[in-house]
Amino acid sequence: MVRAVTETPKAIAIIQARCSSTRLPGKVLKQLAGKPMIWHIAKRAESCEHVDQVVVATSTESSDDDLAKFCEQAGLGCFRGSLSNVLSRYLAVLEKYPHVCVVRVTGDCPLIHPPFIDRQIELLHRHDADMVRIDQPSFLLEGQGVHSSRSLKQVAERSTHPDDLEHVGSRYFSENTGLFRTVELQVPEELKGNRWRLTVDEEADYKLMAELYGHLYQGKPISLEETTAFLERHPELAATNQNIQHSPINQELAAMRETNRSPVVATVPW
Repeated sequence: MVRAVTETPKAIAIIQARCSSTRLPGKVLKQLAGKPMIWHIAKRAESCEHVDQVVVATSTESSDDDLAKFCEQAGLGCFRGSLSNVLSRYLAVLEKYPHVCVVRVTGDCPLIHPPFIDRQIELLHRHDADMVRIDQPSFLLEGQGVHSSRSLKQVAERSTHPDDLEHVGSRYFSENTGLFRTVELQVPEELKGNRWRLTVDEEADYKLMAELYGHLYQGKPISLEETTAFLERHPELAATNQNIQHSPINQELAAMRETNRSPVVATVPW
């Protein structure tokens, strides 16, 4: 039975980040409009209505010392744990700061969309759900999923697969969709497909993002509407990173999620 709707409880946003990225080392500290990328991501997460705490979860490796130092200087919450077992970082943060819902943010998406995050939190609360599924195979927004804390704990108890440890249960969730309460979200036409890459994996991605921030950032988070309108006006800039592909593991997991689409507890409009 779905519980009665009450005020949406606050969630914690955990930003997984490291400086030893193989495709673009140190990208989380690269500058966008005079501030490191990780700072912009954290500030966007802080602007979510239903988020009351933001923590950067990085590793204890010396390669992440500069990241941890920046977080301390900038007043950003920071937790350091295992480099390879990213799931354990999430669970350790949740043990220290218990929340019913956790926003999983990756450190390569400096244009996370607060309204999308807030919508997911609302839906998990309203339907006593574990995650939100998009009704489209490709979707403009990446790196900003919301999970129930109980679902992450369940994965940790049942899986030791390296992909689940590194990618925070993504393989287990994709292979066992029927074990979790899922809400399907219908996305608007303008967010369907992958006309643009708004994530930073390689140098060309960073160049595009630096251009966007250079033109649009005015001291507050750039809106998604501003971003897409600018890219519409500048197709030559939008083409900068169109040939870059997601990593093989991310492509595999995306295909698996489409293959194993289980029944949902509700389908709701954006």
